[in-house]
Amino acid sequence: MDSQALKRADGGKIRALVVDDEESITQLVAMALRYEGWEVDTASTGQEALDKIKSFGPDVAVLDI
Repeated sequence: MDSQALKRADGGKIRALVVDDEESITQLVAMALRYEGWEVDTASTGQEALDKIKSFGPDVAVLDI
């Protein structure tokens, strides 16, 4: 991992939630973010995303419109 990689204020990994109803897209985006050193969780519905926001506490969310 690059020493210039984005990090949380506490020095931890950036947490991202990827939300899309197409699993292949979700997994592709998640894989790319993990490659960059981010901690990633995924959801396939709006309700699942809301639940994960509460439990995972992401710093950023990538949403499909």
